[in-house]
Amino acid sequence: MSADDVAISMRGVTKRYEVFGTQRGRLAHALWPAYRAGMQEIWALRGVDLEVRRGESVAVIGRNGGGKSTLLQILTGVLAPTSGEVRVNGRVSALLELGSGFNPEYSGRDNVILNGLLLGLQREEIVRRFDEIADFAEIGEAIERPVKTYSSGMMMRLAFAVQVLTDPEVLVIDEALSVGDVFFQQQCFRRIRDLCARGTTLIFVSHDMRTVRDLCERALYLRQGTAAFLGDSKAAIRAYLRETVGGVPGGAEPPEEPPLEEQPATAPEVDFSRIPTDVLWRRAEGAPAGPLLAVEALARDGQPANGLRIGETLRLRIYFSTARLAPGHISVVLKNRYDQVVSTLGSYTSGLAPLSSDEAGFSILELEIDMMVEAGLYTLMAAFGRAIGKNKGEPVEDTGWIGPLKVDWDYERDRAPFLGMFGLPVRVQLLGGAATAEPVAGMRKGVVR
Repeated sequence: MSADDVAISMRGVTKRYEVFGTQRGRLAHALWPAYRAGMQEIWALRGVDLEVRRGESVAVIGRNGGGKSTLLQILTGVLAPTSGEVRVNGRVSALLELGSGFNPEYSGRDNVILNGLLLGLQREEIVRRFDEIADFAEIGEAIERPVKTYSSGMMMRLAFAVQVLTDPEVLVIDEALSVGDVFFQQQCFRRIRDLCARGTTLIFVSHDMRTVRDLCERALYLRQGTAAFLGDSKAAIRAYLRETVGGVPGGAEPPEEPPLEEQPATAPEVDFSRIPTDVLWRRAEGAPAGPLLAVEALARDGQPANGLRIGETLRLRIYFSTARLAPGHISVVLKNRYDQVVSTLGSYTSGLAPLSSDEAGFSILELEIDMMVEAGLYTLMAAFGRAIGKNKGEPVEDTGWIGPLKVDWDYERDRAPFLGMFGLPVRVQLLGGAATAEPVAGMRKGVVR
């Protein structure tokens, strides 16, 4: 890799804090550096190496106190490392604490211009893009008022709009999107994905492992200031969850179900000859251990589901290993072409007991899904995880997004059973008068009633 291809390079980065128990000791050390009585050394980072290519998205994960925020502050120049080398190539936008750079006495408009100048933009360029920033923030006429009158949500909207709409070359985000309403969060993530698609380098810190997995290709797992793992984001998440108390980040109370056991270093013996080869997804023989083995999509007649019509039944079979399987659930997530989650279903939502180990070697979870969704292309992901509360879970392994699945309908010739994204169960009757009911062409009997 040439130097021009590297956006971020960190070599042997260390950060040490010298903490004194009393102010007297701190003052004495400032006047006489050799004075160290009562001093305690706190190591926030120890010898961390990280190299990020241009256009790559990398997450930094770990428990509270692991050194994530310290690393980002060093990366953005807020802190200087005690030792080590840091190089950043490109204009950096950092969302470390949204709104922290705003002057509370200035209006939103003035703060947009001031922050743009601090990011290295010309005033003319900021003015040209101001309307776009204001439209994205969606705070209306409040943009002309002093920001000290803003709510935290309004502050976040404006700060995020300024940072991401200035087309940064390197975007650094530290848990900055955990507030705000769901609609604005979706808007932010769409913008982040768009920036990544256009070549922006992303460094992302979050405790939301699903977001980490969806946004980032690689992840750095920090444990007590040291790099415990650097590589594929899914593998980093598994390493993090295995080493977290009770499987819950931050050492939360143990969940209702037994904790997951660490997966064996090598995959358990599975007779792969008994698993179909014409499937949507199949674990390669000799691949790292994991419970998921294959995902098969069948039509109602048992043939491969290459294409379904609206309302037809999809038989989805998930093959999974039962050798040394820790109790957990299998879920399937379905997304449409707009990257929207249409539904999540599986053993947990169906009320099944947690899946557990047995002597059979592998088993099959079959889901029969009436595809009452609009025509189009869909992707799905099968995942194995464990419940940590009502309707909450922690993933252990997933297949990634696989497919596509095609749902067809001739809207020009056949009357559709519904219009919109998906069909709801409905019972229709005419109270009074006379009418006749005509079956919808091509629909399986009993789907619409």
